[in-house]
Amino acid sequence: MTALEIAISLLRNALQLGTRADGLTADSPLMGGFPEFNSLTVVGIIAGIEEQLGCEVGDTEITEDVFQTVGTLADFIESKM
Repeated sequence: MTALEIAISLLRNALQLGTRADGLTADSPLMGGFPEFNSLTVVGIIAGIEEQLGCEVGDTEITEDVFQTVGTLADFIESKM
């Protein structure tokens, strides 16, 4: 699975997007793009990254930049792989 596929899968689950996730691309905005996207979503995504990749994400790594688009989230996931 690629980092982008992992990002989309995590978003599908965290935001309960169902088939809406099929239209996500690297350029899809996250912050402001989904009314469901909030701090609890971020926590769920970070937990999913840690679980799927067997890594730890430090508090200082969680920045607004990571959650700008699906692509920036995928880049972050790639850096943790």
